[in-house]
Amino acid sequence: MRRFLFVLCLVLTACLKAPPRRVVEVKKVLEPAEAVRETLEKAYRAVEAGDADQLEPLFTEDALVFGLGPSDTWLGGIVIGERARQALLPIGLAGDTLTLEDSRIVVGLAVDDSAAWAFDLPKVTTTHKKKTDVWLPRLTAHLVHEGDRWRIDALHVSLSVPDQLVFAPDATKRLIAPADVNNERSPDADQVVGVVRRSLDDYGVKLDRTSERAEFVQLGTSAAEVFIGGKSFKELIKPQLGAIKKAGYTWKLDGNLRVKLAPGGKSGWAAAVVVQRLGTGKKAQVFPAFRFLWTLVEEDGVWNISSEHQSLAVKDDLRDPATEEQLKAWKATRDLAEKTMAKSSKPKVGKAAEKKVPVEKPEDKKDGDIGAW
Repeated sequence: MRRFLFVLCLVLTACLKAPPRRVVEVKKVLEPAEAVRETLEKAYRAVEAGDADQLEPLFTEDALVFGLGPSDTWLGGIVIGERARQALLPIGLAGDTLTLEDSRIVVGLAVDDSAAWAFDLPKVTTTHKKKTDVWLPRLTAHLVHEGDRWRIDALHVSLSVPDQLVFAPDATKRLIAPADVNNERSPDADQVVGVVRRSLDDYGVKLDRTSERAEFVQLGTSAAEVFIGGKSFKELIKPQLGAIKKAGYTWKLDGNLRVKLAPGGKSGWAAAVVVQRLGTGKKAQVFPAFRFLWTLVEEDGVWNISSEHQSLAVKDDLRDPATEEQLKAWKATRDLAEKTMAKSSKPKVGKAAEKKVPVEKPEDKKDGDIGAW
C-alpha cells in the first residue's frame, strides 16, 4: 500500500501543470509620424462605419473644422461629434455606403515632436440608391501631442471648384461666403499673426515665408492647384512673382482671424475667410470669399508656412463627382504624395519634391487664376 501511494504521488506530481504565465499586453509605441497617421486613419474608419462616437475623442475640445458647405465651420470636439451624427445618420438609415481608399497621409513634425501637420488626397466612393460615385476630397490637418496620444486641433476638408464657376458672372451668388471663424488668438502668437498679415498683404513675403520642407503642400481652390514640396514650389513661383504682383490681386480678411499655437510653441495654425479683388475703386472685380487654413512651423527662430488649404463654400447642388480625366491626373498627384510620405517621418528639412502635377486640362485654366495666389 505504501508503495502504491508513493507511486500515485509521483504520478500526480508529474501531472501537475505549472500555473499559466500571466500575459502582459505591451502597448506598441509608434514613431510620431506613424502615430499621427493612425489618428487620422481612426477618423477615416469612424466615418466609414458611421460612428460619430469614435470621432469626438480624436479632436481637442477647441478644435476647428472646415467642411464642404457654407455653414460648415465647427468649433469644439462636442460640436464636431454632434454635426458628424447629423451627417452620418441619414447615410446609415438609407442603407448608403461610404468607402475611403488610396489614402497617402503625408506628415510633417515640429522639431520637438510636440505637434504635426498632415495632408491627404484620398479617393472616396459612395453608393446611394444603387448609384456609385467617386469623389476626390482634399484634407489638411494640424495635430497636437497630448500624453500618449495625438489629437486633431484643426481640420480642413474640401472639394475643388472649377475656375469656370469661380469666374462666372453670378459666382458670388452661387458660391456664397462661408461662416466666419471667431477672433481668438493664443498667448504669444504675435509673430504668427504678423507673418499671416504680411503674407496676405504681399505675395513676396508669403513666398519667402514658405517652408522648404518636402511635407509642404498648397491646395488652391481648383483641382489643378496642388503643389507638394516647399523648395520646388518656390522654384516654380519665383519666376512668376513679378507677373503675380502686376496682376493686381489683393487678399483682404473678410472678418476675423483665428490663430492657435501648439503646446511647446513650435507649431501652430491660422484660419480666416478671405475676399480676393482685382483692381480698385468702382471697377474692382470681387471674387467669391473663400476659407483658408494655414499651418505654420518655427524653423531656426523664424515662422514659416508649412501648408496652405483654400476652399470655396460648395452647396450640395454644386458638388460634382470626379471625372475620368480628373481621376487619371489625381493618381499622378497621389503617387507624388506617396513619395513624399517616405520622407515625412523626419522633422528636418527634406529634399524638394517633384514639380507640380497638373490635375485639370490646360484649356480649362484661365489667365489670372485666383486659387493659388
